[in-house]
Amino acid sequence: MYLELISAITPVLLVFMTEECVDTIFIKLNIFHADCLKMILSKALGYAIVAGSMFVKFPQIAKIYSGGSVVGLSLATFVLETFCVIMNVSYNYAQSLPFSTWGESFFILLQLIILLGQYFHYTSSKLLLLITPLLVPGLTVVLTTLPHQYLALGLTASIPLMALSKILQIKSNFMNGHTGQLSFVTNLMNFLGTLARLFTVVQEVDDSLILMNITVVFLLNTIIVLQFLLYWNVEPPKEKSS
Repeated sequence: MYLELISAITPVLLVFMTEECVDTIFIKLNIFHADCLKMILSKALGYAIVAGSMFVKFPQIAKIYSGGSVVGLSLATFVLETFCVIMNVSYNYAQSLPFSTWGESFFILLQLIILLGQYFHYTSSKLLLLITPLLVPGLTVVLTTLPHQYLALGLTASIPLMALSKILQIKSNFMNGHTGQLSFVTNLMNFLGTLARLFTVVQEVDDSLILMNITVVFLLNTIIVLQFLLYWNVEPPKEKSS
């Protein structure tokens, strides 16, 4: 009876572990097998990150909408981050890597399209507002068809670009002396997400490029969160009405 039950739920268990771990934990009853427990934790964290990423930028989107302004936000940061996420999605999809190790990038990309749309709306860039929802998905699809060496080159280039996108926002915060319309909730979720993603990448992905990428992003996300603490009680100046 027990073996029949395990056989029936094996397809579900394989979402979180290998067949060897199913055998080790549920057949041999070695429930404290270290490697298998780390794999289960990594998979669970991975899917939790993907689930959380569906809404990670919504606090930022809501803050821009409610404030009716993009003051304190850097267009260069949004554009560079979008390009880097495009490269990440294209590379991982083309490599057929587990969705649990990169799926958040897909959902973040969708939200970046919305953020770019908001930026162009509030800065009256109507043409860019219209073409962004077509350009970003189209470029992503085209890049997935490129040979591996070109995708690897693009991902390598995206590492300093992603760093630059974060550094520009960090610089803007320091220059302004406040975090403006930047959302603390979104950036805290980014920080926690990249921390968890570091663990899952180390456990599941043997790719130094991806590890380097996520490490750099984590360190810079840490600085941005620290800036929120530094400028916690500082209000951005009100925009003068014309």
